[in-house]
Amino acid sequence: MTWRAVARKDFRDSLRSRWLWVLTALFVLVFSLPPLLVFYLEMGAGGGRGGGTTDAFLYLMKQGTATLVPLISIVIGYAAVTRERESGTLKLLLSLPHSRDDVVFGKVLGRSAVVGVSILGGFVFAAVVLLFTSLEFAAVNYLLFALLTLLLGLVFVGLSVGISAAASTSRRSMVACVALYISFIVLWSTLTNQIVAALNDQFDMEVAGLAKVSLFIKLLNPTTAYKTLVDTVLAEKQLNARLELFNQFVRPTVAQAFGGSVPFYFSDVFVMAYLLFWLFVPVAIGIFVFERADL
Repeated sequence: MTWRAVARKDFRDSLRSRWLWVLTALFVLVFSLPPLLVFYLEMGAGGGRGGGTTDAFLYLMKQGTATLVPLISIVIGYAAVTRERESGTLKLLLSLPHSRDDVVFGKVLGRSAVVGVSILGGFVFAAVVLLFTSLEFAAVNYLLFALLTLLLGLVFVGLSVGISAAASTSRRSMVACVALYISFIVLWSTLTNQIVAALNDQFDMEVAGLAKVSLFIKLLNPTTAYKTLVDTVLAEKQLNARLELFNQFVRPTVAQAFGGSVPFYFSDVFVMAYLLFWLFVPVAIGIFVFERADL
């Protein structure tokens, strides 16, 4: 298939770019600094102190990965199509036996491979360091965390490439991607609270209804969906993972409103669907607009 050829070329081109190595070094540094700190503190204390597993490290890092991985993915993907469109190489690419669908799919896969290399580099290096600390290495949870982080990177690559396919210039694509990133990272919680407060004022809803509305809106944020899936891996209970998304003072009330179990539409399967929504829908919209664009 020709989209594979586009993906291979895109990845090879990225290997020659300094961005791949800069981002890989950044992720390795950020993700490996805590285990390195633990290692050197233990060495200074005369050896391992024992106690704890690497799950504590993963819990500590989930917020950092939920912030850094989307940013890396956006930097890699926001100009995937628009840069070739502005330089004129897109017309040359389309003169070969590649359709516009092939270009978009190939860009998503090629840029995802670039992000994946950066993420895996950080995880592998951190794992090596963690093996020399006193923390018990929970291999299964570590692997699941790595896979979820790779999925988060794929989702944001798809989101940014979809926007790049729909935008006419790299500047417009960058503005749209940054606006969404800020909305997810900074503004989403405030928006959720405002919607819930407005619904409560308008309809005087019960606690259970307000909790479900609040949780649904929270989970529509792909970074929140990622974090709660990580919490499920670490806590091993879906209800506890969902309760992590609420203030500690209201968690008992929410747990009581849920009756001690998570509704099926907040289960891990549905949360995964909410996360993948941000991969498939932007790519589909980007292809739809791109196919009708005058190049």
